[in-house]
Amino acid sequence: MARIRSTLALALAVAIAAASLADARLPDYHPSTFTVTGKVQCQDCTKNWNAYAYNAKPIPGSMVGITCADDRGRAVYHGSDATDGEGVFIIEVPSKVNGRDLAPSRCIVRLASSGDAGCAVLTDFNGGKTGQTPSRLTHVSPGKSTYAVGPYYCTLPRCDVKEDDEAACAGY
Repeated sequence: MARIRSTLALALAVAIAAASLADARLPDYHPSTFTVTGKVQCQDCTKNWNAYAYNAKPIPGSMVGITCADDRGRAVYHGSDATDGEGVFIIEVPSKVNGRDLAPSRCIVRLASSGDAGCAVLTDFNGGKTGQTPSRLTHVSPGKSTYAVGPYYCTLPRCDVKEDDEAACAGY
């Protein structure tokens, strides 16, 4: 009988401790923002394959935008950034808007414009024109999370393939 009482007392003590821990507020380590970063480059189709594929030049002054939706699918955040001298953009996005959480998976990043008038045809490589969801987590810590997108590419007007040309090349 004493053994049952001690087991019940122990169970009661564990339940009280669990209840008091549930009431205790733990610090929120959820970062107040997340970062989306990437690069915009110019591909010149007049160069040989290796130069075209691997030696794209950064485009400073290009604009990249981000649109995020809430859990109901409504657009609640728009942001943008111009690329720096190396063609790199960094967009800080708040983790909450109007008290609702924003998740990177509900955001779309798009190339908006090129900073080089000679290389201003936007391509859809890596979703540059249609948009890309930030999904490559490159850095995470209690105060910061960073996602990489792209790289995005622009090309020369003479390198632009029109939809009719694409259909002809595909044999349609």
